[in-house]
Amino acid sequence: MTFTWRRTFPGTHRDFVAEEAGRHVGRIKRMDGGPQNGTWTWSCTGCQRGHEAEGVRPLNGMADTRDEAIEAIEALAAAWIRAKAWSARTGLPLAPGDRG
Repeated sequence: MTFTWRRTFPGTHRDFVAEEAGRHVGRIKRMDGGPQNGTWTWSCTGCQRGHEAEGVRPLNGMADTRDEAIEAIEALAAAWIRAKAWSARTGLPLAPGDRG
């Protein structure tokens, strides 16, 4: 699966949004501060429903290094595939306002 990546905010260098066909899919960013300082997080934020359904999780995770964060792209893609399959199977939209 190929995502289009962009910076979440102009001028950021460690915070990225993934899109597929113009649709927001998820985010990968480096934590700067707090107890998780320096770690990377990923989340499938384009799926606001279905997270409670069996077989859809995990929809987020953490990585300790930049190299592991790059591998998290695969985890994000897998989560997105599971979420879309759930939507197709149930006929329910991924997010409020979606048409399914």
